[in-house]
Amino acid sequence: MLEPWEHGTALRCTAHPGFWAFNAVRVEGPRPGLDAGELVAVADRFGSGLRHRRVGVEHEATGARLRPAFDRLGWVTERLAWLALVDAPAGPDAEEAPVAATRRLRLEWARSEEPGHDEGELERQADAEEDVLRLLGARAVVARDGGGDTSGFAIFTSRGGTAEIEAAYVTPAQRGRGVGRRLVAAAAQAAGTHETLIVADDDGDAKRLYLRLGFEPVWIEHVFTRKPG
Repeated sequence: MLEPWEHGTALRCTAHPGFWAFNAVRVEGPRPGLDAGELVAVADRFGSGLRHRRVGVEHEATGARLRPAFDRLGWVTERLAWLALVDAPAGPDAEEAPVAATRRLRLEWARSEEPGHDEGELERQADAEEDVLRLLGARAVVARDGGGDTSGFAIFTSRGGTAEIEAAYVTPAQRGRGVGRRLVAAAAQAAGTHETLIVADDDGDAKRLYLRLGFEPVWIEHVFTRKPG
């Protein structure tokens, strides 16, 4: 559900309230008179019944101005870099596949991020993730190793002439062989759009990886989150 408000749009996915990015308030464009207190009140209004609160500010200067106030409030503040694909190899060695075909590697990725996490919970998260990706109309491309097993994937969505890489992963044994670069190129080719974007923490390792995969930064988004608890 999308609902406009004075300074942007509120998003709500009632089927998956724990997916923060789809249950958030967005500030669109420069808003010089907007302050953190007003934003918190708006997030509380649209986030009624949720355990978290999340605010995304698309205009870099507005987000930078608001960030110190959210830091003082104890919210988690992030600078996210949006990057556009500007250099991809020709003839990508990958194939389109159902999103469900990426599940084994998505679980492998989740285990590496959350070692010791309950397997049942990881499976439930994978189920929820697949449902959200279905709602988004996501598609996937996969790479295979010499034995035919999936060795990497890129999941993407496309709308309005722009594709977004939602997730990309290569199993550790296949890294350093250009698999990720080919997957990104294959996703861009399959999407058939004039622009392909990906998002990453502006100071994180993922951004440095995406730069090596042929992306360049185009703008910064600020995201402020009050976590449950």
